[in-house]
Amino acid sequence: MRLNSTQEEITFWKRVLFTSVPLIVLFSAFAEWVLTSAPKNPLAVFAAAIVAFLFALAGIRFIPQWMAAWSKKPWLPERPEEGRRSARKSRMHPILQLVLYLALFRVFLFLLAYLISLLQAGYTGGLFDHLDLWNQLGTDSQHYLNIAEHGYVNTGDDRLLIVFFPLYPALVRAFAAVFRNYLVSGLLVSNLCWVGAAYLFYELALLDTDRKSALRALKYLCILPASFLFSAPLSDSLFLLLSVACVYAARKRLYPLAGVFGFLAAFTRMPGILVLVPVLFELVGEIIRERVLHLGRKPADLRWKRKTAANLLSLLLIPAGFLAYLYINDRVTGNALMFLTYQREHWHQQLGWFFCSMATIVQNATTNFSDNTQMLWGLWIPSIVSLLASLGIVTAAQNKLRASNVAYFLAYYAVCMGATWLLSAPRYLTAAYPLALALGALTQKKWVDRLATAICIVLFVLYLIAFVNQWYVY
Repeated sequence: MRLNSTQEEITFWKRVLFTSVPLIVLFSAFAEWVLTSAPKNPLAVFAAAIVAFLFALAGIRFIPQWMAAWSKKPWLPERPEEGRRSARKSRMHPILQLVLYLALFRVFLFLLAYLISLLQAGYTGGLFDHLDLWNQLGTDSQHYLNIAEHGYVNTGDDRLLIVFFPLYPALVRAFAAVFRNYLVSGLLVSNLCWVGAAYLFYELALLDTDRKSALRALKYLCILPASFLFSAPLSDSLFLLLSVACVYAARKRLYPLAGVFGFLAAFTRMPGILVLVPVLFELVGEIIRERVLHLGRKPADLRWKRKTAANLLSLLLIPAGFLAYLYINDRVTGNALMFLTYQREHWHQQLGWFFCSMATIVQNATTNFSDNTQMLWGLWIPSIVSLLASLGIVTAAQNKLRASNVAYFLAYYAVCMGATWLLSAPRYLTAAYPLALALGALTQKKWVDRLATAICIVLFVLYLIAFVNQWYVY
């Protein structure tokens, strides 16, 4: 009894320590911001406070998940249908059937965008004559296609394009060698990557839930309001494919393969390095649970230690992807960190606090750009809704999600939503796969699922209309 009491006391103080330190840091930063640099707009400060509170709440609820994940207890949530794939094959969609449905959905999306353009401007050509609507002026699509065609340069305005990571334009360039058209190649790369990402996402969801719930989560990945941007010549679909593949490989205990996918994710977008969080979460939890099984069994213990060391070393591949990008910076500009300078000086981007970003967006929506209808409804309002809704949804569902997925979302949100001039919040958050998992977990009741589906579809169509009309949808 004494031993159990001591262990419970140690666990209690660990939880207090793990909870109090991050909260002190977060609220100290918030207080310092309010006292020194917060806007005088009370609505902006209030919105920032809500985001900070929701994030703190998610963090507090995450601590027990973290401690349980790194303990000898069974992983939570437990999968309701255990067994190998062959044992549940009859209860699953065949691969080709699901991939076909996903591909047809992307075709439908192109037809829908074309129909919207017809209704707005009348007939000015066929579907293939309107592919340029996916490569609008001012969006990152043009930058990626420019890199694919001309590569990185160190002179003129195009020198600034070094801030865009190289893997996606490299793939577009490879496709363009066959199809002789960079826009078509970009669209092909994006949509092929999305189909692969969506299918792997379904397989990842199946590791923690049944087929019906996995399909429901996949549905939300398809109809999240900004998900149509996965079809544009942007790196988001490739990033989603590689990040999901990395985590899926880790869940299958294929850590060297996870390291390879993580390397490629970090070579695609800067947040790619964050896939190290869920992969490390899985590996540490596995080590803790398996260590007891191998203690005192010398041959088996030695093999296990070697395998564990190899798995840990393979995770170094993930930050190596970012280091490879720094090497390209150095070769092109002579400065491995030049992309930070260009981001700061040209795009006004630095890493800050996510609640500051929310305040800036609300400030712009209510004062600076309140008279600009296209910017208000195409940029600021969707950003406010996505910042609040995504955090609220994951917080509400986090006890139904695996700890590694929650850890990834919190890290992703803190970093990506902390951009000082945040213009692409809906797009960035849609590429965070735990959001769709959370929606799938929260909509088990039919009426909730129907309501959430209807809301997503309406917002999806409205946001697509804004995009086709060249509003400020990035």
